[in-house]
Amino acid sequence: MRLSTLAIGGTVTLLLALAGCGGGDGVSAGSVLNGSSAGSGSVVTSTPLSAVSADSPNSQDAYPSGVSACSGATLGTAVGPIQLSKSGVQTVGFSTSDLLANNSNTAEAFGLQPLNQGFAEVRVLHDTDTNISAVDLLLSQLKLFWDGNSERPRIIENFGLKRGRVQLGEQGMSTLVALPPQGDGFWNNNPLTFSGTQDHYANNHYFERSATSCDTQDAACVAAANNGLRLTTGNWRSGGFEPNQIVGTRLHEDGATQGPDQMPFAGFKGYRDLWNWSYRYAHVAGWVTKDTISIQEWGGGREHNKERRGTIAFGQLTDPSTVPASGSATYRGYARGWYSPDGQIEVYPIAADIEVTVDFSTRQVSLQLLNVRIDEVLPANLEPAAKLTIGSTNALPLGTLANTAIGAISHGGAAGYAGLRFFGPANGGGPAELAGSFSIKGITGISAIGGLIARRVAL
Repeated sequence: MRLSTLAIGGTVTLLLALAGCGGGDGVSAGSVLNGSSAGSGSVVTSTPLSAVSADSPNSQDAYPSGVSACSGATLGTAVGPIQLSKSGVQTVGFSTSDLLANNSNTAEAFGLQPLNQGFAEVRVLHDTDTNISAVDLLLSQLKLFWDGNSERPRIIENFGLKRGRVQLGEQGMSTLVALPPQGDGFWNNNPLTFSGTQDHYANNHYFERSATSCDTQDAACVAAANNGLRLTTGNWRSGGFEPNQIVGTRLHEDGATQGPDQMPFAGFKGYRDLWNWSYRYAHVAGWVTKDTISIQEWGGGREHNKERRGTIAFGQLTDPSTVPASGSATYRGYARGWYSPDGQIEVYPIAADIEVTVDFSTRQVSLQLLNVRIDEVLPANLEPAAKLTIGSTNALPLGTLANTAIGAISHGGAAGYAGLRFFGPANGGGPAELAGSFSIKGITGISAIGGLIARRVAL
């Protein structure tokens, strides 16, 4: 399925603040897997990243005021390239051109290398009918070194429309403050000593932009458009499986020292994209950031661009104590992500249909990827020769926490891992929804990462 994009917009700008989030059932390091087996008999080693204590499960009270759903600010367990956060599961991919000894095309970043590195956090605000009006995307530990040596300040992206600085307050809220004027001591980078404060040159919006128009009677559309987001409503409320979709894009200038009034053009240092699919309880988001690194004004050497991308599933986690001990449930939905035919060339967007069957008695999850396809129309002469296998079926075990399943998977000539979690109340035969992430790579270099989301089939 290729979801269409609905043009939306508005004329009034409103920056909605989002608070930090730690809701849902906690993930204790090393406690997710039931034993050491996962997938088709493969052995998985869980690597504790940090101990995360359990909060009250399935409780929206755990979210600070102003946050409707989020992935959580703390990492728990890593299984291969799959990482569990407080109430999410994610995967990250690096551009392969980063690893080349000499990339002659410094303006571009290309290829895809799935890695267990970096951390993404997503926070959303939605109304009582789950229409999203604001998003915060926080990215860190992605090896984006402005000076060639140390990590840049954390990315705080809300895809806003107005000029200003985006910051997190004491409660982790995204707010917009005015940019200091040109010549202010705030802009303290010295091009000879590189002694500036990098945080002052991160997360600044130097260029305003207008939102596209939408029906002023559509409150959900207007709320999203006022934050630079585009909203497409799915048919899941009427019994279908299409999720709602939010899309956001912003050109950025992070790391540029010409600011604020001498910036040559929007996107001088890169861009960011976000899509988020959601039902009532579950979300899955995909993000891309392109950034200039080794910037000369920060003491770097040869400037070039890097690209990072990833997916993250999150939402209102199912209380594991309420997951049935018997019976079964079937879920249907969709997957979305990216693949590179050999891991070296630029990625292609991919989509798939999914069907998940859960046997609560045997604690096994059957994950089917169906009709895997390139999610864009290409001329015949531009079709890549190497494509992903059209479908696969893999078994994942439910872990000690019965709202989580992670395991090894194979997909044609590629192999890797997938993880999913259940969201919403577990009544009427099982949790209402699920979402997850997957990461695979083949010996030929073909690689893919993606996210998935599904709803339980009505009995």
